[in-house]
Amino acid sequence: MPATRRGRRAGEAKVPCSVCGLEFKPAGLAAHTRACAKKAEIAEGRARLAQSVAVAASTSTSQHAGVAPPVATLPWARPYVPVPIHPQQMPSAFATGFPDVHLADNAPPPDDAASESSLDEPPHEVEHGVRADNRPESPESSDDGLLEAVFEFSTVHAQPRSTLHLPTFKQPVLQNPPADLCADDFLAVHHPHSERPPTTHHFEDFSREPPKPDPSKLSNRPWEPFQSQLDFEFAEFALNAALNQGQIDILLKLVDRITVNRMDFSFRSYGDVKGAWEAASHMSPDYDEHELKVGYKNETRTFKMFCRPLFEWSLSLVADPILAPKFTWHAQRLFKLNGETQTWERFVDEPYTADNWWDAESRLPNYASPLAYSVYADKTRLSSFGSQKGYPIIARILNLPSNVRNGDGYGGGQVVGFLPIVEDENEEGKKGFTTFKRAVWHKAFWILLESVAKWAKDGYNFQCGDGVWRILFPMILILVADYEEQAMMSLIRGPKGKCPCPVCLVPQDQQTNLGEVPLYPYRDPAVAQALVEDPTLKGEEREKKFKSLGLRPLENVFWKIPGCDVYRALSWDRLHAYHGGLFSDHLFDEFQEIVQELGRDILLQINAQIDAMPSFSGLNHFSAAGSVKFADGKKYQHIAKIIVQAIYNLLSLATTKRGYLLLKCIRRYVILDMLSGLKVHLEVTIRMFSSGLVRYKEAIQEYSEVHPEKSWNFPKNHSHQHLPSDIVGKGASKGYNSKNSEKMHGILKEIYSEQTNFKDIDAQISRIEHHRSIAKITRARIEAYEDSLPKGEKPAKEDPFQFNQIHLGARLHPVTLEKIEQRQTHDKDFTRFRLNLEEYLNSRYSNTRSHHAYLRLKPHQLVIESRYLRVDYESVVTWKQDTDHIRCSPLFQGTPRYDSVIYRVDDNTYGFAQLKCVFTFEFRGIHYPIALIRPFEVVQLPRLVRSRTDQDLGLCRLRKKQGTSLIPADSITRAALITKDFGRNGDFLAIDTVDEDMFMRFRRDFPIWDT
Repeated sequence: MPATRRGRRAGEAKVPCSVCGLEFKPAGLAAHTRACAKKAEIAEGRARLAQSVAVAASTSTSQHAGVAPPVATLPWARPYVPVPIHPQQMPSAFATGFPDVHLADNAPPPDDAASESSLDEPPHEVEHGVRADNRPESPESSDDGLLEAVFEFSTVHAQPRSTLHLPTFKQPVLQNPPADLCADDFLAVHHPHSERPPTTHHFEDFSREPPKPDPSKLSNRPWEPFQSQLDFEFAEFALNAALNQGQIDILLKLVDRITVNRMDFSFRSYGDVKGAWEAASHMSPDYDEHELKVGYKNETRTFKMFCRPLFEWSLSLVADPILAPKFTWHAQRLFKLNGETQTWERFVDEPYTADNWWDAESRLPNYASPLAYSVYADKTRLSSFGSQKGYPIIARILNLPSNVRNGDGYGGGQVVGFLPIVEDENEEGKKGFTTFKRAVWHKAFWILLESVAKWAKDGYNFQCGDGVWRILFPMILILVADYEEQAMMSLIRGPKGKCPCPVCLVPQDQQTNLGEVPLYPYRDPAVAQALVEDPTLKGEEREKKFKSLGLRPLENVFWKIPGCDVYRALSWDRLHAYHGGLFSDHLFDEFQEIVQELGRDILLQINAQIDAMPSFSGLNHFSAAGSVKFADGKKYQHIAKIIVQAIYNLLSLATTKRGYLLLKCIRRYVILDMLSGLKVHLEVTIRMFSSGLVRYKEAIQEYSEVHPEKSWNFPKNHSHQHLPSDIVGKGASKGYNSKNSEKMHGILKEIYSEQTNFKDIDAQISRIEHHRSIAKITRARIEAYEDSLPKGEKPAKEDPFQFNQIHLGARLHPVTLEKIEQRQTHDKDFTRFRLNLEEYLNSRYSNTRSHHAYLRLKPHQLVIESRYLRVDYESVVTWKQDTDHIRCSPLFQGTPRYDSVIYRVDDNTYGFAQLKCVFTFEFRGIHYPIALIRPFEVVQLPRLVRSRTDQDLGLCRLRKKQGTSLIPADSITRAALITKDFGRNGDFLAIDTVDEDMFMRFRRDFPIWDT
């Protein structure tokens, strides 16, 4: 494709529109004319929309999936009223420590201060993506030649829908589009409050990497208030190594004895280290101890809570110039141009590219900058025997990209508090005590959220790390928790309640009833709040009303947060709903029960076939499955990927109908798991998941007919009904998977066991967590400062073993062709190796040099074998680079390992093969990477001809071709997991569920396997 410059030609004559008469440049005239002709129709649609909103609001309390609530002006979104205050009282954008923020005194910036709308935004925000408002938009056309995007849709429908409706995924009509649009170009449409026009980018130019911090805002002594960088690095080491006071003193005495130059090292004892941490305590908001008193029966019970107020903690990150370039302040919608259909396809990944953020921002004043949070809470066992528990609250700022906020470094998730644990063996199980525990939880959470509630109403003016004054409106966008904790947050009665879902009003006995869209109304916080506050509801009538909705008669803390819908914020949790729930506790349990009934011989054969499965990089290898239990969800996730292909022959329809139908259920579940884990979603993938829900439901119903003893009426079998709505509203599930926060439980357990005296646990862990926050800030400052220093230009080193997207590693010493043939005399795949290589090289690489005669290879010529390949490839899910690690070795970790691959046969065809040898060879002065393979052929059977088993269980069938082949090693595009078919001699099975890219790649390149 020739390089072209994005823009318009200078001096183009304008042409009048045939509808309105206004003049436009030719490039944008067609789009304008279409939009202009529809203007009256859109205006009429707006009127109908307003009328239907009014009708819907008065007749219904719920919305259906894929249909967000109508945008309305909320009472709390009133104009900002400034408080008179002098400029010097405003917090500094960046100081050595946490800015001195006076939350009680807040005012707009001085007239000469930088404003967000006037500042040139960093380039990465242009490319962060955009989400759809739930109101039809038809911006007035302009003749300034700027690109505009018009959305023509309505999202309010009087009648329930049985099919998924995604109005905000409709492509926009572009006015004044660039003339050089190409396939796979990107379009970013920014929220109107950002005051930025849409932008387009060629695929190769589109990057969402944030720029580096402004060097002028970085200190040249970033380790302060530590006396030196060496002091900080020692304190950081002691903290990360979980050294206690005595161990630090001993280590320092040893250092003192062996050190020569102590100029940069001032520590002499643990007291010095402790003092350094205390001196640095101002760098991040510290935990405060709060006393909480709640009445129970005839007494008042007192609890302690340690927390750092959520809003103050987030301001310390907002103010930091290191993180400033990574913040996205306004909602976006992202589109990618489909080269085949020439249509813009919207995709979502981050929360700010999804609908809920866009909706929330649309309700705010136009000067508002949303500051969005994800909040997680869950109990964890700190001690090995479970006698000591912790109840951490972990917060993340959703304005930061997922790789930052979900990471372990600065800007990632932070423990912002510890909830009190309410236990009383004498009262446990009593209705009053159950209510009491929930009352304590919500009163304690208010301590954390009080400042958020205060500033979510009118906004808080603040100078951010980029020097821009913004009026921040904090909002709780996502709540992350397992089912037990979601029941606590939503104040429902749990799995035995009449309506056990925290999101919708599905009856307890209808949780197996799944559809492409939710079949039952969403919960409405206004309804719940009105019931709690209704003075006319008393006694049995009150209890009956709350029971009918599955609610507890308590005030919910999230009602106090302006704009927060707790039921909409609660999010589907992949870890607990799928890997550690639906599969581990139900599907896998059913499988093991069936195996036990079939007897020991089948059990041993199942374990043998599981153990015989080939290894695959990044996937756990299992030696048994018949009775094993795992301690973490990841192993359940991995065994689900391969179990159907590994043992389907032992649970055939003829052997055990129940077992066969269960494998069918597992296959349908694994497909849903693959789709749920996609990091980027398009309309087509959301629809695939919705239709997959129905197919899963049908498989469960079929299984229930032969085994009615198993009940599938439980919340985790219902919860994935709401995932499509969560994706549309909040982005990809990676943003609300509790896995991101549960990995922090391990750190808390280590702190408890290694750095506390097992007394007053919350206080001690809070102190050490505060030190960890300071260490992350200081480390980030040092790295940013070092990165900003000028560096001499280093000449790029040419890697002779890098060939396009592949790198050949684990190389052996050069060996002759003769030696290879002698060494492999027992392996028929190496028969005529030298002659085959000679024919391959002459036929493939001599065509371009026809003047060369046929060149014969000599036995003494050398090859360099490689036992490892690193293959970079473009993910079909994220369009970013991913990497496979491939082995081709007669002995890897004690066993032979010859991985399988997908390789490019020609521009339109891909094939499968098992590697036998990978090497480089010099031919006519050029080194070529070459792979000796045993190729497979895809069993090309039409869908109607494929066996029922292959279709039901999604078996991707292959057969080995005769002999071996030589291919260019750089034609390898990905690793593949291919296993022997234990049910049909001579066949092999390609496993499409090893990861999300493989799953979508198979459906693109091998559509016959789309089952």
